[in-house]
Amino acid sequence: MKRGDAGQELRDLLAFSKKRGASYAKIIDAEDVVVDPRVRLKCSVPLCTSYGKNLMCPPNTMSVDEFSRILRLYKKAILLQVETDMDSSDKSSRSLDGRLCEELDKTTDSMRWQKALHGLVNSVETEAFKQGFYLAAGLTGGECSLCGECVTVQSGKPCRHPFEARPSMEAMGIDVIRTCEKSGMPVKLSSKTKIRWTGLVLVY
Repeated sequence: MKRGDAGQELRDLLAFSKKRGASYAKIIDAEDVVVDPRVRLKCSVPLCTSYGKNLMCPPNTMSVDEFSRILRLYKKAILLQVETDMDSSDKSSRSLDGRLCEELDKTTDSMRWQKALHGLVNSVETEAFKQGFYLAAGLTGGECSLCGECVTVQSGKPCRHPFEARPSMEAMGIDVIRTCEKSGMPVKLSSKTKIRWTGLVLVY
């Protein structure tokens, strides 16, 4: 497919991302996406509650080696973040007593912003496709949360949202922290004031 000014089209995608709600968005070289098999290890050690129970989570996703081979075929990507005012630093057992309702509210809020990132990634991927980047592929953050409960592979049923569901960066073995650091994007594991969800759209 003959392309025009890919640089300008990428900048247009960047502007589109911000209009669609990205708190931060940046064009990066695909080679700056850091893949480390230890990230996938953290899906099973300690065992994530979504492991084997979500079609977009390991072990139902492609291997880290396979994704690494595919990633090497891409040149550019857009790194996306959505940010919200929430305390993500409190991991104490106090959430088990009188603060339970408050913590459940936080979980609901967090899930809402996780879904917001998912929608943003899908929108940017779709826009990239419309611009002629027909191999664009989006990755979200955290487990797919489009459904309250995934049908899972064991049920033998297909995904309810096959055109919307996307695996996370972590599910592919991407080290989100190091990728953000290499790209100069804000990154912090926990904060008393902010939560950031990070996604990625491989463009071409």
